[in-house]
Amino acid sequence: MARLPFKSLFCQRFGCSPAEYEEKAFRKCLFWHARLLAPAIRVIDRDFFREEFKLIGYLGEAEAAREATADLMEYSLLNRGRGRFWQTGFKLRVSGQKASQMVFQLFQEAADAETEASAQTGEGQAGQQSPSR
Repeated sequence: MARLPFKSLFCQRFGCSPAEYEEKAFRKCLFWHARLLAPAIRVIDRDFFREEFKLIGYLGEAEAAREATADLMEYSLLNRGRGRFWQTGFKLRVSGQKASQMVFQLFQEAADAETEASAQTGEGQAGQQSPSR
């Protein structure tokens, strides 16, 4: 069975269209106080959350937790770099921990569902076998 990208898993889980994915994932991954301030900040400085939206986009393309982890690690390194005082000092950014938890949860749910479907298919085929005499 083909793996679904994170964006598809997210949209299935949270009932949104692929066009709504970035905004909804962005809001879900923000620190709580940043959720309150983000709309005003985006009016003042449209590019303030540019790196956060890049991360959300990269996560959306990931087809496995390992890919997403690499993107999250890169984002973490970026936040330790210089030039992002407001994002790091006041945590006006996406929480890498929240994003990571969501990624692992959704990929795990997908893996569990696939395992269950495989088991049911195997049971159904086993029950349909005719006895040989």
